[in-house]
Amino acid sequence: MAAVCMPLLLVSCSTSLPRLDSQVRDTVTETAGDIEELPPNTLDHALVELSQPEPTTGSNDVLQLDLGAALELSTRHSRSLQKRRDDLYVSGLALLGTRRDFAVELAGTLGYVFTRDITGEDTNGGEFGISAERILPTGGRIRLSAQSQLETLSLTNLTRSLYGNSATLRVDQPLLSGAGYDASHEALIQGEQDLVYAVRSFASDRQDFAVQIMRDYYDLVIQKAILHNTRLNVEQSTTLRKRSEAMFEVSRAPSIDVLRARQQELVSINDLNLAEAEFDVAIRQFLLGLGLPVDRATVVSGELPEPGELTLDEQDCVDSAMRRRLDLQTVSDQVTDSRRQLKQAQNILRPELSLYGEVELVGEQTESLSDQELEDRYNVGLVLDIPFDRRDERDAVKTAMLALADAIRAEATKTDEVRLEVQDNFTNLRFLKEAVKIEAMNIDIALKRAANAMFLFKNGELLNRDVVEAENDLLSARNAYVRILARYEIQRIELVRNSGALDIAPDGTFIETWKKESL
Repeated sequence: MAAVCMPLLLVSCSTSLPRLDSQVRDTVTETAGDIEELPPNTLDHALVELSQPEPTTGSNDVLQLDLGAALELSTRHSRSLQKRRDDLYVSGLALLGTRRDFAVELAGTLGYVFTRDITGEDTNGGEFGISAERILPTGGRIRLSAQSQLETLSLTNLTRSLYGNSATLRVDQPLLSGAGYDASHEALIQGEQDLVYAVRSFASDRQDFAVQIMRDYYDLVIQKAILHNTRLNVEQSTTLRKRSEAMFEVSRAPSIDVLRARQQELVSINDLNLAEAEFDVAIRQFLLGLGLPVDRATVVSGELPEPGELTLDEQDCVDSAMRRRLDLQTVSDQVTDSRRQLKQAQNILRPELSLYGEVELVGEQTESLSDQELEDRYNVGLVLDIPFDRRDERDAVKTAMLALADAIRAEATKTDEVRLEVQDNFTNLRFLKEAVKIEAMNIDIALKRAANAMFLFKNGELLNRDVVEAENDLLSARNAYVRILARYEIQRIELVRNSGALDIAPDGTFIETWKKESL
């Protein structure tokens, strides 16, 4: 029998899972629709399952990786993003369970007992009961129950059956402690809020995840540019070494120049080998973060964007952040939660006075169900509990007061942090904007200096030490320029995110949602 029941149970569970997924999705969607300033696209595909990793392909199938492709692949394959999706699903599932606790609770009992005494007489008894119970919005409870009993007496020459039925309707309503919707439905109220917080947290984490992918991708672009610049440096070092050897052969350069040029060439080759190894490791680590096979042949094809004009106003961005930041809305709502919980703790300190009413229909045992006559019984009363030790309740009130004070401080701290983040973004952007111009000028100067040093060296007016220094400075200037470009774009996107104006498209790409009326 157990072997038959187990497959049936598994089939029943498997067929109900799609319905459960639909319920969770509807619950999360409904909650998200009530949240103000929630980015409209962030929750698209929020509850989808993780795609299977793309298989390792042959050498002819090379992954062309630009920023858009990286963001899209991370959306479909990232394991860490799937963990965030699962956390949101669990939050929706928890709310469904809490809602069931406040719905009608149905219960049933079915039992049968067989007994035999020392005289050999048998007594069989069966009982069936069903009940329905629910918490009322007023804080009371209503319960409806019905029972039916069957008792069979087996004597030596006689078998007798007796039937009995009863039904009860009872309402218990607290009048002081525990009265009201807030007192009785605190778990449901907090459960609804917890899902709101989970949705906001997922939206914020989704933005942070996309920004982190962008940051990691730009690190790859920087390393690719450094690798390119290092190759140029190797070519220049090789040219310098050959030039130095040629000039030494015609007695136009000392031997120290040849040694210095050879040393510079070896150093540049070693730097190139190191840069190639670091770039290869970085690509594999990036693929791991995307959720793709780390041995996938990959080409980083994107470029760093040139900085545009910063036309945003700092105060407008601060105001936008104060209004639209989801984490700031959450800490503000948590102050409301703490106030409500303090009120509940104070409510528990009140006397426990309850009013109850009960209606019973009871039938005497008869030998036939048709002979049953139900008798009405009514009970109404008041119950007052007078506990002498209220220290735990008093301590709970003090704890709730401290929690409220802490929530208020957290809101003030978060407000200052949000304002400071936006102000820091603007300060850094202004600096980086000028730094980009300076580094571009630095490259131009380094190019001219390197060309001039090589010209003077060819004419025998300088040692190649000046050429080596100029070429190394040119390499540093080129590397510094790509780094500053990446820092500027990352800082700009972080400003958009910190101002509450960043949305994430279903494919993972950025959507800037500045509101014209505020900027």
